[in-house]
Amino acid sequence: MLVSLLTTFSLLFMPSVHADSARGDTVKLNVVTVIGDTWLDNRVDVSVPITSLDRQMLARLAPVAITDALPMIPGAFTRDYGGVGGLKTFSMRGGSSSQSLVVVDGARLSSAQTGTVDLSLIPARLIESLRVIRGGASALYGANAVNGVLDLILHTESTPSARAYALIGSFNEWRMGAGATASLSSAASLSVDVERLGTAGSFPFTLNEFGTTYDVNRTNSDARSTSAVMRARVHDASLTVLARTSERGVPGSVVQGSVTNARARFADDDVVAMLTLPLHAIDALPLVVTSTVRWLDQHYTDPEATLLGPAGIDARTTQHDLTLGVTTKPLTIGRATSTTRVDVGYADLTGDEVLDRPGAVVTRRSVAFATDWTLSDVVVDDLDVRAALRIDAFSDVGAAVSPLVAIDYPLGGVVRASWSYNFRPPTFAELYVLNYGTRSLVPERSHTVNLGYALPITSWLSCDVDAYWMSTSNLIVSVPVSPLLTTAQNVGRAITYGAELMLRGSWFDDRLRAQWAYTRQSVQDATGRAGIDGTMIPYAVPELSSIFMQWTDAITPSDAMWNAGATWSYTSYRYAQAGGTYASLLQPFAVTSIFGGVDVRSSRTVVHVRAQCDNLFDAQYAVIRGFPMPGRSFRVTTSVEVAP
Repeated sequence: MLVSLLTTFSLLFMPSVHADSARGDTVKLNVVTVIGDTWLDNRVDVSVPITSLDRQMLARLAPVAITDALPMIPGAFTRDYGGVGGLKTFSMRGGSSSQSLVVVDGARLSSAQTGTVDLSLIPARLIESLRVIRGGASALYGANAVNGVLDLILHTESTPSARAYALIGSFNEWRMGAGATASLSSAASLSVDVERLGTAGSFPFTLNEFGTTYDVNRTNSDARSTSAVMRARVHDASLTVLARTSERGVPGSVVQGSVTNARARFADDDVVAMLTLPLHAIDALPLVVTSTVRWLDQHYTDPEATLLGPAGIDARTTQHDLTLGVTTKPLTIGRATSTTRVDVGYADLTGDEVLDRPGAVVTRRSVAFATDWTLSDVVVDDLDVRAALRIDAFSDVGAAVSPLVAIDYPLGGVVRASWSYNFRPPTFAELYVLNYGTRSLVPERSHTVNLGYALPITSWLSCDVDAYWMSTSNLIVSVPVSPLLTTAQNVGRAITYGAELMLRGSWFDDRLRAQWAYTRQSVQDATGRAGIDGTMIPYAVPELSSIFMQWTDAITPSDAMWNAGATWSYTSYRYAQAGGTYASLLQPFAVTSIFGGVDVRSSRTVVHVRAQCDNLFDAQYAVIRGFPMPGRSFRVTTSVEVAP
């Protein structure tokens, strides 16, 4: 029980913004654009499969949270713990959330502390665009990019304006936001956006366990959060500050009609600052310096967890991160283009009750060197080859070398193939948490092979298909060592193979857009453990599918536009525990949502009004065992933007 509570705290409720900048220019993937945007052409120059949702597409989807848009991505899976304020983590291709990296404007959100990111409290309104690298990319992004990368670009207005936003929804959900952009001079600007959200979080649900039906109301799921983004620009230099403060209930799973951890609370304060500074001192070798600083304070309480004492759990941790990177801008030598990057980093964690020594401080220092080369017309015309290499060294878990080799060749569409060798270092939680961490852990390593084909079938329909195989070794999993204790251990391998398909269409001068995304995969335990070897990895979903359709048209003779659409997503069965027993089997579910809205424009003002209904058919389901999802819900959103 004790380790269960501590592990829940350390592994589930302690993720947030992390400051290890690993993207920079060395990992920029250039999208080949054939039409006005990337909707029908999602190819990349050299082989790395990527799915993008640009600003125009996000405006059509109008997601409230980032996780609302992720079903559009083949292979993406959100572990949703229920409700607006419930934990929501991102993973790719059947892997864990710590094996999929999340970055924002080049700064890592996946922390050294837990390796995961809670996306539930990141307002989608603050995001300009997102792209997902589907497959291993440690050579380009560094640690944790084993199965994929979610790359978020913050939205900041470039022209002077003022804006306001409001939302009201079911279960007492509300959101309010405001922002402004000012031009300080012809070469300088300042932009600030703030959003506040809240929810009571309580909703009724029906639960059936072993033939017994329970009618329960979710409690202690309320949440309050404030997020802010500030960006200052002077010529090519920029400073971005992302801050968040939140406080919420974190109830545990529902077991036989009762909610565990029914009074547990979690609060966090995060600030991450990102500086980009071009250097032109050497004309032949222009450089870009990036630096990221992050401070994170988190506080978890549970008065009912009395195994630690009559007062229960009252634990606080503080994390600091600092990174400094220098990148060469793309250099062209003959038919080759290259970038090189050097990073140094520092992270520490001060723990109260959750580390192996109360009040201890653990640190991680790192240095990395990365180089990325693209060679054009290799051997034959139009055959491009990409070769990237990254070397990381950590003070507490050793070194890792991560190569990537990829090719790209036009053949009707574009044929792409790649191989990469990726890694995930153990987190602070896996190394140091009391009675759970194991200091002898070594990093997970993964070979990834990808073969894909992107084909523009017609001027209005495109197809993108990928087949992949992965072998992950040194898996870090929780292994029971007694009825009450589990520890983090390296246990062996997992074998993954699968296929992803995406069809995108655009008709009637782009007024109608539609997409179908489908994933079929197998993720099997190959650790050799009796009763577990050969079974499915927990929460590795064999089948994922989604459909999106939306129509946008003008309201003549005015300048107004109306839009309406629907989304449908399907998640097949999965197992909650290792071993694939029927008792841990979670049933498939499908969720349908509909939406519609009006945009009214004048010479200086834009007004958006939107209404949507989520879970239209009131499906009763749980993504994670014991964490029921809300039923049918409604939202109404209004926003106004005014230019001087």
